[in-house]
Amino acid sequence: MKAFVTRLMQFAVGSLGAALLNLLTIPVITFFISPEEYGKTSMFMLAQTLLICVIYLGYDQAFAREFYEYPNKKKLFSTAIVVPFLFSGVVIGLMCYFAKSISAFLFGSDMYYHAVYLIAASIPFLIFERFLFLYVRMQNKALEFSLFNIIVKFSILLCTVLFLLFFPHTFITVIYATIIGQVIGDTILMLRNVRILYMSPVKTDPDLYPRLAKFGLPIAAATVIYSMFVVIDKLFIRYFCDFEQLGLYTAAFKIASALLILQTTFSNFWVPTAYAWYKKQKPMHYFKLVSDSIMFLIAILFMGLLLFKGVIMLVLSPEYSQAQYIFPFLCFYPLMMTVSETTNLGIVFLKRSSLNILVSIIALIVSVGLNLLLVPTYGAIGASIATGSAYIAFFLARTYFSMRIWKGFSVKTHMMTTLLLVVAASLNSMIHTVWLISIINVAVLLCIIIIYIPLLRTLYRSYYAKRQQSISHEKGIEA
Repeated sequence: MKAFVTRLMQFAVGSLGAALLNLLTIPVITFFISPEEYGKTSMFMLAQTLLICVIYLGYDQAFAREFYEYPNKKKLFSTAIVVPFLFSGVVIGLMCYFAKSISAFLFGSDMYYHAVYLIAASIPFLIFERFLFLYVRMQNKALEFSLFNIIVKFSILLCTVLFLLFFPHTFITVIYATIIGQVIGDTILMLRNVRILYMSPVKTDPDLYPRLAKFGLPIAAATVIYSMFVVIDKLFIRYFCDFEQLGLYTAAFKIASALLILQTTFSNFWVPTAYAWYKKQKPMHYFKLVSDSIMFLIAILFMGLLLFKGVIMLVLSPEYSQAQYIFPFLCFYPLMMTVSETTNLGIVFLKRSSLNILVSIIALIVSVGLNLLLVPTYGAIGASIATGSAYIAFFLARTYFSMRIWKGFSVKTHMMTTLLLVVAASLNSMIHTVWLISIINVAVLLCIIIIYIPLLRTLYRSYYAKRQQSISHEKGIEA
C-alpha cells in the first residue's frame, strides 16, 4: 500500500506541475488579448485536439494494452509507432494543400495559412511525445514522467510570455508561441530517449501489426467520433454566435479543466495498476474502493470550484467575468472522464474496444441535440449545459456496457452524487446572488459527505488496521 501511494504521489508531481503551468497561461493570455482574439485562439486548440484524437489511429492504446504481455519493449515501441507516423505524412500533405481553406474556416480569413503549415509541422512531435510518455509511464518511471511533463508545459508557458511581450497581442502570436514551445519541449524529451527512437525495419515485428490493428483501429474509429463530440460545442458557438462568446467559453473551459489535475494524475497511475491487478486476479472490492474514492474526491473538488468561483475569476481579465456562469457544467468533463476510467474496466480487460464506438455515438447524439437546442438561444451557457450533459451520458454508457460484459460492482453512490452535482451546476449557472448560491453549495457539499460516510469509515478502518500492524511490527523488532 505504501508503494502504491508513493507511486501515485510521484505521478501527481508531474500532473500537478503541468496543470498549474497550463493554468498560468490563462491569466497571461487573457491579460494581453480580448475575448474575441481568445476565441480565435480556441479554434487553433480545436484543430490540435482533432489531430491528437485522430493521428494515433488507436495504436497508442494498443501499445499500452500489449506492454505487459510483449517481452521486447523497444521492439513493441518501434512497431506501434510506425503506422501513426506514416499516417501523419498523409495528414500533413492534406493540411498543406488545403492550408488557405483551413485557415478561413478556423480564423475567419485565409491570410493565416502559414499557421496551418506550422500546425502540420508539429504533428510528428506530437506522435513522438505521446508514445514516449506512454513508454515511460508503463515502466512506472513516475519521477521521469513528471519531470518531462513539467518541462514541456514550462516551455509552452515561457514562449507564450516572451512572444506576447515582444510581438503584437493577437491570437496568431499565441498560436506561434504554443507550437514553438511544444516543439522545444518535445525535442528535449526526444533527446533524453534517443536510444528508443532509433528504429529500423529489423527492429519491428510484422506479426505484431495485426494484433495492434485489431485492438487499436476500433478505438481509432471511436476516437474519431469522440473527437467530434469534443469539438462540437465550439463549432456550434462558432456558427451561431461570435468569437467573443467563443472566447468566454474557452476561458470557462480552461477554469473547469483545473479538475484535470486529478484526472491526469489518476489516469497515468491507474492504467498500469488496473492491468496489473487484473492479471493478479485481485478481488472486486479493490476496484470498487478505488472507484468510490475517486468519485468522492473529485466531487469535493467540483464543489470547491463552485464555492470559490468568484475568487477564481480574479485570475482573468474583467472582460471575462461572465465566464463564471459558463464553467459549472463544464466541470463534468474531467469528473465523468476520471470516474469512467474506473467503471469501464470490463471493456478494457475483455478487449471489447468496439463498444467504445457505441459509447461515443451516444455521447455525440446527446451533444449535437442539446447544442442545437440551446446554443442559438443561450449562447456559451447553452453550450456548457450541452457539453456537461453529454459527458454524463458518456460516463453512463461506458459504465452500462462494461457492467454488462463484466461482473463489475454497484455504482449507486455514483448516480446519487452525479444527480446532486447536476442540481448544483444548474443553480450556479442561474443564480447570481453570492450569499444564496454559497448556502446552496455548502448544503450540496454536506449531502455528498453524508453519502460517503460508509466509504470514509472503511478507509479509516483500513488505515487504522495498517497502522496497528506497523506499530506491532516495530515493537516486535525492538523486543
